[in-house]
Amino acid sequence: MQQNYTLVFDTTGINWVVLAELFERAPLGKRDPEQLRRAFEKSYLTCFAFDRKKLVGSGRMISDGEYYANIYDVVVLPEYQGKGVGRKIMDALLEKQKLEFILLTSTVGKEPFYRKLGFRHHKTAMAMYRGTKTSRAEDYLE
Repeated sequence: MQQNYTLVFDTTGINWVVLAELFERAPLGKRDPEQLRRAFEKSYLTCFAFDRKKLVGSGRMISDGEYYANIYDVVVLPEYQGKGVGRKIMDALLEKQKLEFILLTSTVGKEPFYRKLGFRHHKTAMAMYRGTKTSRAEDYLE
């Protein structure tokens, strides 16, 4: 039976230290809580999933509001993965912003999850990782 998770679209009251710990446990790497706060607060849309009062997932979208959007930081606690949390976050972000072109970068190995949502490989996407902050860049670049 699928759990009924609560989604919140406002950054008010989010514990950024807890979110940073969620990223590390997922594992999507170490994140600075203050940088996470700034990134989410500057985003076009944000979504946080709660199991009662426990933060179990998040996602965000940046967009020009007219043509293009990018989805970032879709993250779910390991013990909640496979239980519909990520799907609920993605459905909410996609429902709230119905633009024609939406791009996202998947974590290696999670591509099948996004394919189920209708995403496909983009033949011409390019990326540049600067500096040493992203140690996993080689996992994503050809």
